[in-house]
Amino acid sequence: MTRKLILFLVEGITEEISFGLIFSEIFEDKEIEFQIARGDITTRNGVNSRNVIEVINEEVLSFLDKEHYNKGDILEIIHLLDTDGAYISEDLIEKHDKGKNYYYIDKLCTRHPENTKKRNDKKSGIMDRLSSHSKINGIPYNAYYLSCNLEHVLHNDANIDDNLKVEKAEEFSDSYFERELEFLDFIRTDSFAVEGEYEETWEFIKQGNNSLNRYSNLHLVFEDL
Repeated sequence: MTRKLILFLVEGITEEISFGLIFSEIFEDKEIEFQIARGDITTRNGVNSRNVIEVINEEVLSFLDKEHYNKGDILEIIHLLDTDGAYISEDLIEKHDKGKNYYYIDKLCTRHPENTKKRNDKKSGIMDRLSSHSKINGIPYNAYYLSCNLEHVLHNDANIDDNLKVEKAEEFSDSYFERELEFLDFIRTDSFAVEGEYEETWEFIKQGNNSLNRYSNLHLVFEDL
């Protein structure tokens, strides 16, 4: 192949639906591919801050094997992460009787507070490791966050019903397909695009209840455009 590849590592299909066509337009001189990790690597059973780099490398190797690329074809790996309120203090985690977690600007409501506290401790430690890591198996790597989650940033709703997520992703893609400049304006929106260099944006999201609120550093991916 003549064009270098940017590999986006994502949790699920909604990221690929939301961004796939748009990113292919923006990076018109690159190949754009998505590796869907089938869930959140940062909360996966058996994954911790010590082995997460190895786990991500396994995802990359799986992609290379499945899609018949070589490692040298990959220009960089861009890992998209949901923060899920992982950096908040434990006193902002409240119990409720609903089946799933609900995210608000000043609290996280969950059916199992103790489990959520353990999840946050694990997830924040893994995100700390990923945000300070620059290569996976020799390939440039950076992690970017959508807080609390993809739907929060793209649709201003952190608690969208799971059954509507694909539909909302399709709507978003349709809204910005062949309007890449409008997408760039959107992702750079002052109200949620965190200012600063890469390391500074990660320090910001760790403060207070920022990881519960609508913030992202994804705009940094397009900084040189």
